[in-house]
Amino acid sequence: GQPSSLVVRAMYYTPLPASPDDIIIKVEASTVSFRDCLLRRGLGVEKISFPFVPGCEVVGTISNVGKDARHAGYRIGDRVVGMSRRGGGNGYYAKFNTRNVAPVISSSIDAVDAVCLVEVYMTAYQALRVGKVDGTPLTDANVLITDGFSPVGQAAVTLAKLEGANVYVTTTESRQDEYMKTLGVKCLPFAPSKWLHKIKGKMDIVIDNTCFDSYDSSWKALNPNGILVCTGMTSIYSFQQDEFGAGGCGGCEALGDMRDYQAKWAAIKARYMMSQTKFHDLWESFQNDPKKYQQELKYLFFLVENGSLKPKIAERVSIEEVPDAQRYLETGKANGTIVCLP
Repeated sequence: GQPSSLVVRAMYYTPLPASPDDIIIKVEASTVSFRDCLLRRGLGVEKISFPFVPGCEVVGTISNVGKDARHAGYRIGDRVVGMSRRGGGNGYYAKFNTRNVAPVISSSIDAVDAVCLVEVYMTAYQALRVGKVDGTPLTDANVLITDGFSPVGQAAVTLAKLEGANVYVTTTESRQDEYMKTLGVKCLPFAPSKWLHKIKGKMDIVIDNTCFDSYDSSWKALNPNGILVCTGMTSIYSFQQDEFGAGGCGGCEALGDMRDYQAKWAAIKARYMMSQTKFHDLWESFQNDPKKYQQELKYLFFLVENGSLKPKIAERVSIEEVPDAQRYLETGKANGTIVCLP
């Protein structure tokens, strides 16, 4: 449903582990994300049952642990991050399975900065890593990021610029152009018909967050040795009518199944049918190799602590303000990540 369907409810007890591998986190900060909006509307390939609590990423301290979680090394008072595809974080406490939790190596990093790294900056970092040739730095590489104004887009811009890349982004309006140019990037129109002829065959890496045309234009922008990394499908699940031909919000609940089929087809195409193309899913990466995720997250913490990286925060909101924050997020105008502070 609409953001107004969200209801804030007081819980007069502290949750307890329901299974041996549960971890209860006292939340310091959680995210308000595009995925929350999809879950609330019942859209997306993965469905959840209602009612549900939004907030897919959290940072906090452990208040209780199940027996198996304790055997895994977690203790009350440990500072951890939690990530779930099914939400649960926008509250004072959140329950996560042990498999969905990783330790926060740093005790000094601010929770607001840390929670931005958990998903947004890790997605950008891993997408750039996947697109590199033999792990070589991006010095003078040509990198295109679709929807560069989005949270993941801005994260990718920042990380690519740190390595010396020449960065191109697509944006939807002049206001976004003005801001993105301050980051030292070259701005292109959102519609591929207006930019593909300028950069066709020139890109070393393309990070596609939008799936505007089933990734076709992004693939055509690659040079013979380039890599397309597909990370999102925001154009398929658009929440407003726009001038570029992408679907709008009107009747999106009724069209949900059709969009889901379109998303499944785009994912299959990117995974198995397009050369020089990789489909990146952070959740799969985390589940398949949690130690590597922890190592890379530790590296991002290091960049924040030494001043090389500053996560872009759009707003800090209370739990009561989450519905309004989701409504604002759906306009596509949020300049950075929205963080909920209980």
